[in-house]
Amino acid sequence: MILLRPIMSRCLAFFFFLFKLGTFAFAQDTIFVNNSEPLIVRVLEISSTSVSYKNFHNPDGVIRSLSNEQISRIVYENGKEESRFQLKQKTTGSASPLKLFIVEGKHLALNNVDISHKAAFKIMMQKDPQTNSDELNEILVLADSRKNGQIAFNVIAPVSAVAGIYLARQHRYNDPKEQLKARTYFLSGLSVCILSLVTAQIYKSLKNKQIRKAALLYNADLINLND
Repeated sequence: MILLRPIMSRCLAFFFFLFKLGTFAFAQDTIFVNNSEPLIVRVLEISSTSVSYKNFHNPDGVIRSLSNEQISRIVYENGKEESRFQLKQKTTGSASPLKLFIVEGKHLALNNVDISHKAAFKIMMQKDPQTNSDELNEILVLADSRKNGQIAFNVIAPVSAVAGIYLARQHRYNDPKEQLKARTYFLSGLSVCILSLVTAQIYKSLKNKQIRKAALLYNADLINLND
């Protein structure tokens, strides 16, 4: 019995150590800073321009702050993660009653939530075109044409690849001329497939650019309607 006491004491100490280690590992926020080591902190407040925090190892220390531009992302103790784009959307004031898009770089958001270009385009297309400015309607039509071009080239790509393979199989005989035809058909189909995929991505990029431009015009029209 006497021998068991030291063993039990060591076990209790070990479990206490694991508990503290778990607390240390998970009860903390991590700020990932551009071109620097991550900061282990306790986040206090987030605004549209900065994040204030305290050092996790010194909770009674001074309150520090970082510009949102210096932060790539924040991982909170509960596992939730926010990107710099999401941080910049946050404000300490009340939210706008208007459902306005936020456009930053190649990102879009609505009501402080990231949104895809496809979803944003769908929202704008559902709005009555009679209430839109002529410029907005022109941009939406242009974006729609880019979307159709993207779809067309995405269809052409696999069709051309399959056609090239099919024609190549029809000329896969021992005759050198037929073999040359087979190689030509196969390479032609493959080339058209690759070119179509690249062109589809170009159309996608142009479409998304028009959607972001339309989002800004959509905001302006919405604000004017509510003035």
